[in-house]
Amino acid sequence: MAFAAVNHHAGLPSSRLGRTRLKSTVLAVMAARSNLPMKYQNNNSQLDYLHQTENNLIKINVSGKEFTTTKETLRFFPDTLLGSSEIEKYYNDELKAYYFDRHRGMFSAILFFYQSRGVFRSPTNVDRDIVEEELEFFKVDLAKIFTFEEEEESLPKELTLRQKLHNFLMDPHYSRAAMVWAFCDMLAIVLSVVLLVAESVPKVNPYFNERDRTAYWFLYTLEIIINAFFTLDFTLKFISWPRPFLFFKNVLNVLDLLAILPFYIELIAMLTSESGSAGDKFVVLRICRTSRVVRIFRFIRHSKELIVVMKVIGGAAREFVLLSLLIAIFVLLFGTLLYYAELGQDSGFDSILLGCWWSIVTVTTVGYGDLAPKSTVGRLIGSVAVVLGIVILALPMTVIVSKFNESYGAEKRKAEKKTLARIRARAGVNEDFGEI
Repeated sequence: MAFAAVNHHAGLPSSRLGRTRLKSTVLAVMAARSNLPMKYQNNNSQLDYLHQTENNLIKINVSGKEFTTTKETLRFFPDTLLGSSEIEKYYNDELKAYYFDRHRGMFSAILFFYQSRGVFRSPTNVDRDIVEEELEFFKVDLAKIFTFEEEEESLPKELTLRQKLHNFLMDPHYSRAAMVWAFCDMLAIVLSVVLLVAESVPKVNPYFNERDRTAYWFLYTLEIIINAFFTLDFTLKFISWPRPFLFFKNVLNVLDLLAILPFYIELIAMLTSESGSAGDKFVVLRICRTSRVVRIFRFIRHSKELIVVMKVIGGAAREFVLLSLLIAIFVLLFGTLLYYAELGQDSGFDSILLGCWWSIVTVTTVGYGDLAPKSTVGRLIGSVAVVLGIVILALPMTVIVSKFNESYGAEKRKAEKKTLARIRARAGVNEDFGEI
């Protein structure tokens, strides 16, 4: 859908005008938070700067960093701080420049906004809140400067019931009801984890296993309610998913399924047991109860930052594989050398596996101290292992951190675009909805 810059809204019906203004604000916010270039409009008013009138250059000092531009560049947007007479009160006679105690990195983007005649690109390394604060301080109001009119005559389509249900489940800010649902989900997760931990306490464990106790039925009923909620939430997400056949392609949906499966497997095992208890299916029940810890991963869905981190880790899989291979080679090499160096020394290295255990504890700088070489050769090998272990960990980590920062910035921008897309959908200016 294309949009063209205009200077007025003459001839538009009042309802259409309201929608157009709404789109103007939404698109302006999108340009402020992403790399979308925007066209400009200008009142072309002239401003006579009281200082630095000897030439066409203007010097601006931002927290010690000096920028130089021309008067015409700043005059292009007269409604902003730098393009209006308000800039004069920031002139510093000692510096012979206009001084601002503001964010230097963000000012580079603001100055580029003037130089490019209205193209604003938000810095990737600057927090979104700082971007908004700096734009507000310098009075760069994108929603006011830029106006858009839809070239196509077709009005936006209303969201379907399925789309509304999807937004309700995936976006806690979609409505108050959605926020209440998200709160109930987090409460259910916390209660589930608390029950799992409490069941392992010896003094509390009888209340979870002895059916003649009243507390047993209360706790079991609570467990049923929690799993019923998880099951309902999972079913509604599957029904409302934009492309149901791709539902399990999302890792979080797979984790949701793994969070509810143990309860039903455990229930079937107990019902099919002749004694009505775990019986010979004790191992299956133990595995099922241990698997309930997967429910804590449901918290990821309620944190955009955790979602971004999870995607970044997946994007850096090659670097993690490289690190794992280096550690594996190191562990096997020094574990084997230490085993043969300590033969007959009664130092506890009875096998290469124990040598590998010592090696991995050493390379990760944990150092439990349960095993230590006693021979001179073994200590020399241990010294080399300690030094090389630090190097082996440090070299790949620089690559992983660099890749992580790069991927984190990209994924964060994608997440912000999806959030803005949902905002536009709720406002009626978007025709489709995305997957989260």
